Amino acid sequence: MRKELILMRHGKSDWAKALPDYQRPIKKRGFEESARVGLWLREQGLVPELLMSSPARRARDTAETVASNMDYSEENIFWNESVYMADVSELLDAIATTPEECASLMIIGHNPGLEDLLFYLCEELDIPEDGKVMPTATVAVLETDMDWANLEHGSCRLGIIARGRYL
Repeated sequence: MRKELILMRHGKSDWAKALPDYQRPIKKRGFEESARVGLWLREQGLVPELLMSSPARRARDTAETVASNMDYSEENIFWNESVYMADVSELLDAIATTPEECASLMIIGHNPGLEDLLFYLCEELDIPEDGKVMPTATVAVLETDMDWANLEHGSCRLGIIARGRYL
């Protein structure tokens, strides 16, 4: 069964206040770009069956904004503490908890973990001229025929990478 894995980095963080990393919100631009991503996902027919997010404030702000703009119930967001600042292994473990009958999963989290996961799962990636693959509010849509618990190096195909800034 073909599956879709949608990776999204949280929106642009607001560094205006001296807050602990976990409590840092997104700024106005982060909300605007996250809203555009949500609308774009809905228009593309890419509303996931399951949305899993880091519960850190900037990821939470992003997930709630994306969800409301793609008509996904915020009550159904799965807040997964293990996604916060996760590395590839931790992200794969989080993905492996997804029920096999789920055909589409979206994860909203942080770099460098999400970008590292993208490079791990997809063998062929073009690096943009600015060198940034997953800047804030970027979404990557991957496809695989593997079970969630068996994802491995090179087991996904990249469909598209879209930056919220340009949607």
